Parts: sequence; C-alpha cells; structure tokens
Amino acid sequence: MRKKWYICNRVRESIIQAMKRLLSIFGLLIGCFTLYAGPTESEDAAKAALARIEVQISQQQLRGDVERESDARWQKMLTLKNYSLTEQQAKEAEYQMEWFSKNGQWDNYYRTWQLKTNALSAMGKLQQSLQETQRMLDDAKERNNKLGRAMAYKQIGIIYLNMKQTEPAVEALQHYAELMEGEEDDFSSLSSIYYRMAKAYDYDKAYDRELKLTEEWLEFLHNKVGKVEKSEVRECYNSCYLARTAAFIGLQRLEEAKLALDTAVHHAHLIKTALSLHHCYKMQARYYLAKGDAAKALLYTDSVSITTKERDDHIEDVRAQALMMLGQGAEAAQIYQRLYHDKDSVFGRDARQHLDELNTLFQVDELKIEQQRARLLYTLITASSIVLALLLLIIYGWRSAIRQKKANEELRIANERAQASSKMKSEFIRNISHEIRTPLNIVSGFTQILTKPDMDLPDDEKRDLQERVTENTERITDLVDRMLELSDASSEVLIERNDQTNVVDIVSQAIDHSKIALHTRPGRSTFDNMPLVRRVESTVVFEVNQIQMIPLRTNKLYAIRILTQLLENAMKFTREGSITLSMTYTDSKVVFTVEDTGIGIPADQTEHVFEEFVQLDNFTVGTGVGLTVARSSARRMGGDLWLDTSYKEGSRFVFELLRT
Repeated sequence: MRKKWYICNRVRESIIQAMKRLLSIFGLLIGCFTLYAGPTESEDAAKAALARIEVQISQQQLRGDVERESDARWQKMLTLKNYSLTEQQAKEAEYQMEWFSKNGQWDNYYRTWQLKTNALSAMGKLQQSLQETQRMLDDAKERNNKLGRAMAYKQIGIIYLNMKQTEPAVEALQHYAELMEGEEDDFSSLSSIYYRMAKAYDYDKAYDRELKLTEEWLEFLHNKVGKVEKSEVRECYNSCYLARTAAFIGLQRLEEAKLALDTAVHHAHLIKTALSLHHCYKMQARYYLAKGDAAKALLYTDSVSITTKERDDHIEDVRAQALMMLGQGAEAAQIYQRLYHDKDSVFGRDARQHLDELNTLFQVDELKIEQQRARLLYTLITASSIVLALLLLIIYGWRSAIRQKKANEELRIANERAQASSKMKSEFIRNISHEIRTPLNIVSGFTQILTKPDMDLPDDEKRDLQERVTENTERITDLVDRMLELSDASSEVLIERNDQTNVVDIVSQAIDHSKIALHTRPGRSTFDNMPLVRRVESTVVFEVNQIQMIPLRTNKLYAIRILTQLLENAMKFTREGSITLSMTYTDSKVVFTVEDTGIGIPADQTEHVFEEFVQLDNFTVGTGVGLTVARSSARRMGGDLWLDTSYKEGSRFVFELLRT
C-alpha cells in the first residue's frame, strides 16, 4: 500500500509539473505575440508624427517665420530619436544642420549635431562619433559658442558611459551642467543630466548613491513641472522611475523595485515610443533575472532586440546569465566570447585613444581660460606695482617687477609640473584598473561556465574556454610582475652577472616571450633557429640579422626581459612596414639594436619616454613603466639603453650589454 501511495504521489507531481510548464509556455507565447505586434504600431505612430511635423515646417516656410520653422525642424529630430529611428536620425541631422547654419539658428544647430554624434555611437560607429564630437568642439570654440561646447561635454559623457568609464563620464556631465546653469530652460535637458549620472552610478554598482540621486531628481521634476500630462514630462518621469528600479534591484529591495518598475511601464505605454519601450524591456529583463525567473528575463531581452537595432553589452550580459540559469551554457559561452572579442579589439583601443584626445582637448580648453584669468590678475598686480614703484623709486620698482615676474614664472612651472604629475598618476591608476578588470571579468564568466555541474560542452569549446582563462590569468600575472619590477627600478644595487650563456639563446627566448613572431611575417634572417609563424595577412615584416653564437657572462633573466620589452614596444607602435633586430659586438660588449617603421618619438621626448608612467600614445594598451624598468636594469648590469635620435624612419632603441 505504501509503495502504491508513493507511486500515485509521483504521478500527481509529474502531472502538476507538466501543467505548470504548459502554462508557462502559453504565457511566453502570448507575451511574444504582444511584443512582436508592438513595433508595427510604434512605426505607424512615428510616421504619423513625422508627417504632422512636415506640415508644420511647410506652413512656417510659407509664413516666413524662421524661428518657428527652426523649432519644428528640431522637433523632427527629437521625434526620430524618441522612436529609435537611429539611421534616419543620423542622415536627417546633416540636412537639418545645413539649414540651421544657413539661417543662423546656432542653438538648434549644435543640439542637432549632438544628436548626430549620439546616433553614430548607437550604430556602433564609435570612431566616427568621436571625430564628429571633436569637430563640434573646434567649431564651437571658433564661434565662441557656449552651448556648442556644452553639447560636446554632454556627448563625451555619453560615450564614456557607453564604455563604462564612469569617473570621466560624471566629470564631463558636471561640466555640461555648469555651462548650462542659468542658460537652459528646457527641463528635459536638465533632467537628462540626472539620467546620465544615475546610469554612471549604476555601472559602478553605487546603488545607494543612485537611489539618493533619483530622490533629488523626483524633487526637481515635482518643483519644475509638477504632474503635467505631456509626453516629454512622462519621458522624464519614466527615466527617473527606471533608475529607481535599477537602484532597488541592486539593493535587493525587489518589492520596491516592482512598484517603481510598474510606474515606469505605465508612463512608457502612455508615451508609446520605441525608445521608452526599449528601456522598460531592459529593466524588466534585469528585474526578472534578479527574481530568478530566467525564462521571463530571456523573453524581455528578445523584446529589446525587437524594438531597436542598437547593440547593448549590458543586456547581452543579462541574456548570458539567463541562458546559464536555463542550462544553455553553449549559447552563453558564445555571448561571453563576443563580449571578450569586442572589449579587446583594436577598434576598442582606437576608441579609447580618441576619448583621451578629446578629454585632453577639454582640459587644455579649461587651462587656457585659467591662464587668461591668471594673466589678467597678474597684469593688475604688475600695473599697481609699477605705479607704486614710480612714486618711490624707478630703479627699485623695475628690479622688484623683475623679481616678481621670475617668482611667478617659477611658481607657474612648478604648478604645471605638479598638475602633470597628478594627471599622469591618475591615468596610470585608470589604466591599471582597466587592465585588471577586463581579464578578471572574462576569467569569472568562463569559470562559471566550466565549473557548472550540469554543463555539457564539446571538447573543442572547453579547450577554447580554458585557453581564454589561461591567457587572461597570464595577463594579470604579467601586470603584477611589471609592478614588482617597477618597485625595484629606483634601486641602485648592482645586478649580479654570473650566468654563462650566449647571444643566440637570449635572442631566441626574447622572441618567444614577446610573441612577436605570431603577429608579423618573417623577413630576411641570418638567425636560422628563430621560430617564426607565417601570417601572410600581416602588414609588418620581422627581420633578424647578424645574430651569431657569441658567448658572454651576464644575468640571463634580466637581459631577456630588456630585449623582450624592446620587441613588444616595436610591435605595439608599428602598424605596417618592418621591425628589425640586429647585433654588433666587440671584445668587451654586445650591442643589440631594435628598429621599426612605427609612429616614432619626437626629439623633445627622447628622455621623457624613460620616465615612470609615461605613455606618448594613450591609445596603446600598457602601463607606461616598461622602458623605465628596462633602462634601470640595463644600467645596473653595467650596460645602458638609449634612443637613437638620428634614425628618422620610426624608432631605434640601442641596448648595450657587457660580455664579461
């Protein structure tokens, strides 16, 4: 009887589970039908709104009212943005900017330019977006247009946010707010600053600060617009409640998150734009993932791709986590691999270079303003001193002015050096943070996949994941080794040279450690044992000349490290052409020469490149300590390392090593 009762219970439980699954599938199908039906209605609404605006533009043209026509054209740009018609937004911006320029409507001209750069960024054309931002900044400076400069700050903040560089993003947005203080009556523009800063805190997982910011945001909206039933007001409230939802999810206050999310969804359905639905679907995916409902989370990630074609790494990460919870590890692994490739691509590094260039331009612009103020203050002080000196004694006044000028110049130079040092250390810390965070995220994601008990992956995919984990672990280890070497670089203790070795062994191991053979094509070589891998698609040729079996007594480990650093430097800064390693020797020393056809080093930076944390090209990945450690090690071994300034085709480094 007991066995019979047990079997009945098992059957009942199986039936209940099957019914639950059928209901879940039925619910998902209904949701999919609803979501797929949505965009068509949204597209029709967009067409209708654009048609109404075209009528308004035509009417104002007939009346000859340039101001109202300008406002109507700007409303057209906002409509394209709100309905996520990104490609059309980028194309329309060029046409409207031309009209604004011809008719002297400079405010809408710069606002439209910012929307153009934003659209290019959303389409994945980050380099083009950065170039447009730089052009906008130059144009605004030339016209002395305050709004144009503010729009450039706003866009650089948006781009930094997209790359999850929160500190410079918040700084740029604060500059935008300072420039627009007292100048901007459009509450939606001011509200967008709250939105961007909340997004930055969300990236940093500073959920307490994000929640506090949203409370200030709500107070701002209540005081500024109250509860006016307009779509632009609802958009601001929608964004605010979405940010509150993110903060509550991060703080694991899911009931409060649900209330905030429902409010945001309510506003989104009344607004009925693709952009508002897009943001709501993203947040719903995050909410259900936090609740542990992976199926619904996955459904809403599908909805995001339906409403807009924009790439979003954050929603891709949510999708990968949901797939893992549902036991679909192979598809999750593909997403992590794509994110890994995107983060470490040359294009990504190009973007970081342009961002740093833009950031430098902003800082230089601010420095010029400070210098102008300093000159004005100095002029007033000097004029007062001259008047007083003339009353007392002309000669004494002249000498006092000279001493004052010299003291101010020394103070200015010292201040500039202090600022440069502070900036250099900040950039170093930022680079270190990025260099460690990226491989750690990849190792964490792949390790979760490999260690999941019920994960069943093909052997070749497992090997690929294991290789990725090993590769990123080695990156972190190499970075730590570099930092340890830097701590020893300032030491004056001589390095012992007790290893009996030969030049061929040192060169061979340096080539292996630098992995230069994997990224170049082989050229003419007199070093027959060099392990080169042919890469016919490479635009760089690596040649090894005049390497002979020359015996020497040295510290083999340090000699290999120094030569490896020089080869890695040449590989980083040479996009096409050749890299050549050669050697000469005498009875007392061996001289290695590494020359390339890369970007070269300006003559005035010859010694600067050997200083700590210096990177002449911020776009290239690195910490700026390699050459510092290399020269210190060479000199402590009795040799030397220097840059040959007579070579003009690129860069040529000379490494001198004692033989005995």
